[in-house]
Amino acid sequence: MNVQLVNSLVEVVLNLSPEDQKLFQEKLSNKHSILRATKPLTSEERLLLWQEWIDTAPKSYANLSDEAMRRENIYDDEVL
Repeated sequence: MNVQLVNSLVEVVLNLSPEDQKLFQEKLSNKHSILRATKPLTSEERLLLWQEWIDTAPKSYANLSDEAMRRENIYDDEVL
């Protein structure tokens, strides 16, 4: 593990402007796209990327009420 390198990178990122930090975060979170473009992924790599994506997915859920899920409230049964 290269602690000195990691600490240097953290220092560099913290010295970026807020806009550049945001861009850096976006690029870092899109690393799976970069990996996919450079070489085919193994099953293990795809699984790891999927698990990482799940960990970053929003934890909130928009639950619908039972009433909203009733068929007659979803479909318009009018025949044209």
